[in-house]
Amino acid sequence: MGGTVYHAYRSALILTLLVAACGAPSTGVQPMDATPADGGPIRFNPREISAESRDCGEPGGKCARIKVNFPETTDGGTAAVRENIDLFIEHDLVSRMRGLVPEDVGNGIGNVEGLAGAFLAQFRAFVAEFPDATAEWFVEIAATPIYSTSEVATIDINETAYTGGAHPNSRRRLVSFDLATGQLLGVDDLTAEFAELTSLVEHHFRIAQGLESDADLAVAGFWFPEEGFSLPDNVGVVSDGLLFHWDAYEIAPYSMGPIDVTVPVAELAVLVDRSYW
Repeated sequence: MGGTVYHAYRSALILTLLVAACGAPSTGVQPMDATPADGGPIRFNPREISAESRDCGEPGGKCARIKVNFPETTDGGTAAVRENIDLFIEHDLVSRMRGLVPEDVGNGIGNVEGLAGAFLAQFRAFVAEFPDATAEWFVEIAATPIYSTSEVATIDINETAYTGGAHPNSRRRLVSFDLATGQLLGVDDLTAEFAELTSLVEHHFRIAQGLESDADLAVAGFWFPEEGFSLPDNVGVVSDGLLFHWDAYEIAPYSMGPIDVTVPVAELAVLVDRSYW
């Protein structure tokens, strides 16, 4: 949200926002001793939290909507691993929702339901301050399990939000959990051959973008560091290999959209522990 709009209705928001606050959740997954996963793949039940402003559906009504879909572990793995996964998802959703309301409001609310109420109160304050505004606000967050074995579970978290401006903003996050430890898997956890993996991902990136192996990435419109191609922080273990993701604006203009690159399992054999497939 632009700074001008934010300051214009900040005082009205603080006066009108009466949402019950809860304590802040854990700031991340908890360290655990490495123990074998003993219950097979993690299984999940879907949950949904949704809310909308009171005038949605009314002719000419000002409307804001929010919908959050997320999984909750049921069985599989170990109880400690399931708890870590649930804690991570809860923390991630709360952090995303806090980013949609003023910091001094969001920091005092520790659950998605309360932050959804804060978002709607923010919209009411905005409409009161700018009654001629016509655009609807919305937030859609979906955390979806996309790969689960006895070794790993991967969650795909997608967020799209609009609170004014030229277009909605979208973010995607891939998170994979090692079921022996409950910890997140980053590139350094997947391979010791970082340079080789980077070269392999670049090869597939260039193919996906229709670029020759020696094409200048900056000339092609990409914003990589001066030293050249680099991996994103966003990587997930999926059924057919490793999926690397860059959000729109991350390495290229918005018009180029988000970018995904998948490196097939067969090409990862000498680089990554294949027990994940």
